[in-house]
Amino acid sequence: MSGGDKILLAAGGTGGHMFPAGALGEQLKAAGYQVHLVTDRRGMAYVSNLIPMKLHRIPAATVYGGGVLALPLRMLTMSLSLLASIFLIIRVRPKVIIGFGGYPSFGPVMAGLLLRRKVLVHEQNAVLGRVNKLAAKFGSHVATSYHDTANIPRAASKRMRRTGNPLRPAVLKAAEGGYRYLSSTRAFELLVFGGSQGASVFSKIVPAALSLLPENKKRRLRVVHQVRRPEMRGALEAYGADEIYSEIRDFFTDLPTRMRRAHLMIARGGASTVAEMTALGVPTIFVPLPGSLDQDQAHNVRALERSGCAIVMKQRELTAAALVKQIEELMEDETRLQRMSDRARRYAELDAAGRLFRYVDCLARRMPVKIDKPVDEREGVANG
Repeated sequence: MSGGDKILLAAGGTGGHMFPAGALGEQLKAAGYQVHLVTDRRGMAYVSNLIPMKLHRIPAATVYGGGVLALPLRMLTMSLSLLASIFLIIRVRPKVIIGFGGYPSFGPVMAGLLLRRKVLVHEQNAVLGRVNKLAAKFGSHVATSYHDTANIPRAASKRMRRTGNPLRPAVLKAAEGGYRYLSSTRAFELLVFGGSQGASVFSKIVPAALSLLPENKKRRLRVVHQVRRPEMRGALEAYGADEIYSEIRDFFTDLPTRMRRAHLMIARGGASTVAEMTALGVPTIFVPLPGSLDQDQAHNVRALERSGCAIVMKQRELTAAALVKQIEELMEDETRLQRMSDRARRYAELDAAGRLFRYVDCLARRMPVKIDKPVDEREGVANG
């Protein structure tokens, strides 16, 4: 038993960081831990979708982007984040600090290492992010979502375990059902999702692609599309001109249910989207975000493309004609869709939150790390 020990989670910026933190926090609370969450301004937008935790807000910034003139201010913000995190850790006295990557986790993770606390970083993507890589170099433990995560420092290999990417309870609930059988007499449910920040390219290309479909296929479509607010009017007008049924929002609070209903999804390649797609077995056309320094989204979906459970299109090759070709072929091939779904579910990590919880629990109780089975209290031995 934890005896009310405190655990500090550090996450922010996007749902891809916040939702895994929330899934872990739920298991920690159920085990009796007091869970604290430290995040930034953007992360605060997601806390209403997580279980209640003690919240702490800190400033956060990245040294990448914004130009040279913005660098001094960003460096100052990072220094303030580190200082605020040091005071927070001294006050809260957590047994373990868990960082979920991204610049909001920089301060708490590095402060924890400076104060010689137990620190664990969780990497959702197939490429170790910069904050996590820095932490790993300075002695943090590492949990990965992929078998072949790139950029792992050699010195960190002994402190690394693969846990998978924790899934929200709503996803696990939705995953209890199988893929929805498709037939030519039923509506074809298409979900278009650009990640927690949306995707402008989808708002332009997807309606244009669907307008090229034959009329009988247009009538079958039921499109659920996440669209950024400034682009909503244009998307609505485009779908309306072709009389294609569409439901458009800037954020779906019930996304797992929407994914569960979809026969096909068009999405970015974010780590949480990939984890949820495999759990739910949603056949997907992935368009990885281009231009990122690590090309992490392209790495995230590579194995899924090779195994035939997803189609990957580069954004520079994403035209209306190319996309509609893929969509029309899939609408006509029920067997292929079912096969894609079955193969996707083979990659599902339904116990990822449990595995990560056991990792944290072992560190908190200073025991040898065992993540594949519940920890036996009688094995309590110092874990160096």
